Amino acid sequence: MSWNESGGDDKGKKKDPWGNNEAGPPNIDEALKQLQRKLRGLFGGQETPSGTGGTTGFKGNASGQGSGKTLSFGLIAIALAIVYVISGIYIVGPAEEAVVLRLGRYVTTEKPGPHWIAPFIETREIVNVQEVKTIERGGPMLTKDENIVNANIAVQYRINNPKEFLFNIVNPETSLKQVADSALRAVVAQSTLNEVLTSGRSEIGAEISKQVQQMLNNYKAGIEVSDLAMQQTKAPDAVKPAFDDAIKAQQDEERLVNEAQAYAHKIIPIAEGRAIRTVEEAKAYKQQVILGAEGRTEKFAKLLPEYQRAPKVTRERMYLDTLQEVYSTTPKILIDVNGGNNLVYLPLDKIMQQSRPAPVETSATKDEEENAAANAERNNQGMAAQRRIEERTGYDDIERPRGGA
Repeated sequence: MSWNESGGDDKGKKKDPWGNNEAGPPNIDEALKQLQRKLRGLFGGQETPSGTGGTTGFKGNASGQGSGKTLSFGLIAIALAIVYVISGIYIVGPAEEAVVLRLGRYVTTEKPGPHWIAPFIETREIVNVQEVKTIERGGPMLTKDENIVNANIAVQYRINNPKEFLFNIVNPETSLKQVADSALRAVVAQSTLNEVLTSGRSEIGAEISKQVQQMLNNYKAGIEVSDLAMQQTKAPDAVKPAFDDAIKAQQDEERLVNEAQAYAHKIIPIAEGRAIRTVEEAKAYKQQVILGAEGRTEKFAKLLPEYQRAPKVTRERMYLDTLQEVYSTTPKILIDVNGGNNLVYLPLDKIMQQSRPAPVETSATKDEEENAAANAERNNQGMAAQRRIEERTGYDDIERPRGGA
């Protein structure tokens, strides 16, 4: 038998020169069928004999098609489950808080970090609780003293309760603006123009902030006022000239009051000093009069026994003593003679000088007397000048404040 002849069992099969079966080109359809059989076996397929040639297969075409559909649905379900789980994952930032709702109802508030919600059942609202926002409000309004003023404020706020901020008020920011306007007008209406413009700005700002926060707390708005500042405050342009005149009049009033106070502070010590000096002089005069009266009383008390023993002699003596006391200080005397029209003139100073012995003058004594007289005259002149200065010094010597604008 030749090399290319086939045996009994190998009839119809081609062999190579060495007697082996000749390998043909790969069968792609067979490879796909084998892969399909493996997948079906993996997902529960059942192999059964089929056809001729001793090969094995699956039960009918209907059973194979059902297993393929089951595989497709399983893969789709797994993919959808993965997508569902992934779509529910979210991250809350460091400055944020998340409000979780289940079918529209509040469930909880989540802090910063990764979280998960059930999609289509739960929703989330993320709110920044550390961001500080600013609104400005203001406009023309009346003060307590019925003046018009343009007052403006800047309100800085942040959200401190996301649940209250989202659900208690329909529009929290609009409500905050209305609350700020109401508090601003209420506080300005209780303040004077001068307080709004100058002296009371800080107190007014603090009171407005207090009232705004109180009203927000009553509404449970979930908003916290972090700062409130009074901005530019001025009179309306239509009344600015009259307002400037009023401000100038107030400044003039303050200036005049200050000048009057300075004058009072200057004149009061002088008046008090004069009053004290007058009181002291009155006390000294009182003491002097009392002592003089006591001396005279004592003198008359001593004369009383003498007067009781010799009244006439005592009266004459007292009369002569009084004349001597009076005439000792009187340089000239005029005497009216009874029954005549002549007046007798007695130059007592000349008579006294003539009755005294003339002193012996020496050159040294004369010089000493002249020096003493000159010194006495200078002292008298100095004392007189000092007395005149003291008499002229009074309230008129102090400069009074001048009135007028």
